[in-house]
Amino acid sequence: MNRITGSLLALFVVTAVACKPPSAPPPVATDETPAVKLAPEDVARATQGTIESGPRLSGTLEARVHATVRAESGGSVVAIGPELGDVVRKGDLLARIESKSLGTTVVSGQSSVTAAQVAVDAAQRDVDRTTALVAGGAVAKRDLDRATSALAAAKAQLQGTRSQLAASRSQLGDATMKSPMAGVVAVRSVSVGDVVSPGAPLYELIDPATMRLAGAVASDDLAALTVGKVVVFEVRGYRGQKFEGTIERIAPIADPVTRQIALYIDIPNVGGKLMAGLYADGRVATERHAALLVPQAAIDTSGDQPAVLRARAGVVERVVVALGVRDDRAEVVE
Repeated sequence: MNRITGSLLALFVVTAVACKPPSAPPPVATDETPAVKLAPEDVARATQGTIESGPRLSGTLEARVHATVRAESGGSVVAIGPELGDVVRKGDLLARIESKSLGTTVVSGQSSVTAAQVAVDAAQRDVDRTTALVAGGAVAKRDLDRATSALAAAKAQLQGTRSQLAASRSQLGDATMKSPMAGVVAVRSVSVGDVVSPGAPLYELIDPATMRLAGAVASDDLAALTVGKVVVFEVRGYRGQKFEGTIERIAPIADPVTRQIALYIDIPNVGGKLMAGLYADGRVATERHAALLVPQAAIDTSGDQPAVLRARAGVVERVVVALGVRDDRAEVVE
């Protein structure tokens, strides 16, 4: 019982002493400041480089000169020409559609034209003979009128059969599809044995030398857009490579949904390196010059003036800086 009472008394004393704030010990003077070790990812190096500014744009590469070749008559495809990626010249055979029925129609039309021509010749001889008889008083003038009317009808019939023959020949020619331009096969949508209907797409052809960038920029940047201004962009598929072009055309109206301005950038495609359909991202180069660059994340804007923490000779110090052009795409600032 005495042991328990003594323990409680000791606990009370310790608690009472703990509740009483002790006097603070005097500070100990030292010349050493604890060192902080910085990891590589905590340090960014200021570099000398080129900074660019201007409206951002994005878009897709396309060929200015292109053509979609469609079937002008229906039937079964019996022959095709070039394959995907092949170079074609103007007039090269692309596809041939079965034309047996069209050939029969042409032969029948030729026979009709021949028969109509025979009828015209006979009607002309009848007119000539009747004219001589009327002049000699052997027949009445009304007989000449009937002969003249028969000649006119025969000529009209001849003209009709000739028109039908021309239409049949045109359809026969439509069964043989030829390239309307020199270029490269971008899409081939038909194979031998396919049955196509009039208007069905067969080939898509492009001229790689006429590549351009169809892009768009925000309407807020309209004042920075002028024809002939340089555009610097990157193309997906060519990482790290930059391409340049010039603004060729600017749309006179903004998109009613996105409020963006469409524009076309003329680009040289030396060696056919750029391909239609690739996505591109870049900017209109309104300003471009050499500068000292640091990452935007390294700028401290919590104070009245922007500053950076500079590590020099093992000491980190806060340095006020003046900022220039920002490149939000590269996330650097001058």
